Amino acid sequence: MGRVAANLLLEKNLPVRAVLRNPVKGGEWKNKGAEVAVADLHDSVSLENAFKNTLGVFVMTPPLSESNDPLNDHNQMLDALVTAIKNAKPEKVVYLSSVGAHLKNGTGSIKKNYDTEQALRMLDIPTAGIRAAWFMENFQGSIAYAKESGKLPSFLNPVELSIPMVSTNDIGKLAAALLEENWEGHRILELAGPCNYSARDVAYVLSYELKRPVCAEAIPAEMYAASYKSFGFTEAASQMMAEMNNGFNCEHIIFEDAEQEQVTGDTLLEDALNSYIHE
Repeated sequence: MGRVAANLLLEKNLPVRAVLRNPVKGGEWKNKGAEVAVADLHDSVSLENAFKNTLGVFVMTPPLSESNDPLNDHNQMLDALVTAIKNAKPEKVVYLSSVGAHLKNGTGSIKKNYDTEQALRMLDIPTAGIRAAWFMENFQGSIAYAKESGKLPSFLNPVELSIPMVSTNDIGKLAAALLEENWEGHRILELAGPCNYSARDVAYVLSYELKRPVCAEAIPAEMYAASYKSFGFTEAASQMMAEMNNGFNCEHIIFEDAEQEQVTGDTLLEDALNSYIHE
């Protein structure tokens, strides 16, 4: 998402500072004409230096799948971000949030986004939170298995449950557009793609593109945590992801209401997945 936003701004010959955790990646951005800053999300001083003298910053926090205490680790990062923003005083902040971030409980890993919204809306500078729908690219990791087996494992249950989804590319586009805008106060934008989709719809797309039948199969709820642990998530992170999936499946995790700004991306599911299907 940050890559998409930065590239779009650079294409307009606007000044961009790429803030990286890994300095090895700096060469790519320097070659594109961007400044490069290296920062640690736990270190407010390095973040402050990265944010100084900017018209706006786009920030997000990582999934923390390797953390044994994701909420505590996230709060430490959030404290560092808030301190850095207060000291650096960028003109505005755009940040990644999530569908369901207005809910305090029952959202699992989305609780981090609730905490982010609560903290950043206390700032005395303009902010815009992008509440993104379920990422279309969440299915990327299942494509190879679907190619081989004809089965698409789904955390969405039932597989015909249709929910708002969005491409990460459209999130980056919206972030770039917001960084070029000026406004006052605190905004929340709820971003979805052009259609709602289900796991069965994903299977239809894969069937068409792979030229073989693919059937969506729901993962039992009692297997959610074990599935995430098999992906390398810690026990705590796995439990949070399990709670999040249950929140989607019982339709607890939804967009707030029409009073928030509603934005529709233009990327269709088949276009978001196509490059991964044909890798």
